[in-house]
Amino acid sequence: MLILTPSDFSVAPASGPTALLDWATSSDGQLVLDHGHCAASLLPRDDDVVLVLPLRAISWHRLALPKVASAKLRAVLDGLLEERVLSDTGELHYALEPGGRSGQTVWVAACNKAWLQSWLQALEAAGRPVARIAPALWPLPASALTTPEHPASPTLHWAHDEGNQVWLASASPLGVRCTPLREGGHSTFGESAFGALAAATGTPPTDPWAADPQTTRWLADPAAASLAERTLDQRFEPVPRPVWLLQCAQSDWNLAQFDLSLSSGARRGQRLKQQLRRWRSAPAWRPARWGFVALLAVQLVGLNVAAWSERSSLDAKQQAMRQTLQQGFPQVALVLDAPLQMRRELTRLQQASGTLSAGDLETMLGALTQAAPGDLPVPTVLGYTPGEGRFSGWRASEDQVRALQQSLERSGWRARFDGNELTLQPTER
Repeated sequence: MLILTPSDFSVAPASGPTALLDWATSSDGQLVLDHGHCAASLLPRDDDVVLVLPLRAISWHRLALPKVASAKLRAVLDGLLEERVLSDTGELHYALEPGGRSGQTVWVAACNKAWLQSWLQALEAAGRPVARIAPALWPLPASALTTPEHPASPTLHWAHDEGNQVWLASASPLGVRCTPLREGGHSTFGESAFGALAAATGTPPTDPWAADPQTTRWLADPAAASLAERTLDQRFEPVPRPVWLLQCAQSDWNLAQFDLSLSSGARRGQRLKQQLRRWRSAPAWRPARWGFVALLAVQLVGLNVAAWSERSSLDAKQQAMRQTLQQGFPQVALVLDAPLQMRRELTRLQQASGTLSAGDLETMLGALTQAAPGDLPVPTVLGYTPGEGRFSGWRASEDQVRALQQSLERSGWRARFDGNELTLQPTER
């Protein structure tokens, strides 16, 4: 998976293959294999490319959508957002939250369509077509960090450097906002980090964004951590930009919707690859993976035990047959195929005593007489070798001979009719 984002947000269109991007690669969606900063034409090749849009490129709107057909949803969004956005709604691209549909209250992401299309075209021209579009930050669900003991609204802050300016991006169930941080921005509301955040963002200390510390996370790009900590008097957990990009790619958000949407088959393929990657590497699936390995190991052990048991049973039966052969016919010193050797010895005994065996010509002629349906077909040419009789020159039609063949087979003989010759053998020789 190749995850990339424009190095600096600007409303100007992408400058083709020379456009600069930050990128990271991952084979399992959990660990960053490599990362860098280069032009689009120099990016590593990968079949799964995720474009992460910068924070300031997207505006977020909470809308109650009426129940309308999918074909009319874009027009409905234009009408609902007309009074909320500064741009012409025809210039915007929209995307609904994962699982969002008409008839629900959903989050809607909006960005400049021409700007987004210019980046998609630049990457397409560089041979890195985008499979999915993800935001760099998105509104948090109300249950993301909330616990029964701390029902306060969860909040995530991320300090990062963009365009020679440090920004503090904040996400909560109220939405997403991005505020510049500057030296000397300490709070006059008190010593707490929430008061400092209020001073930095120009909001009162009772702002719901200043949530319970138990449900608030403070993250920062290492390059911006020092300034953010000095400004807000708050300890930030460092998160390198490649790791942040990887976390963005793991989200369920996909902004490739409406006229920028992929085919349904491509979307199913993306979901399948994402789910497979999560199952293979996500810590939450570790018990399932170990369970699968244990089940597979049990099955292999069970199959080997069953095979050993069957082999032991078969060896015991073969040993019993060898003992029976050698007890009945002591003159047989070497046993290679006990059933076959026993039949041959029995045949010899029958011949020595004058008893007819199944392979004798008289027995075969008797079988022909008994199996003949109606009028007896008569062969004029007889051929015999021990255990096999050949009859040809039939004074009967082919249908009569074939009926005789079928009757012999039902009686337990091996009968084969080829041309004008009927070959007859006992079932077991």
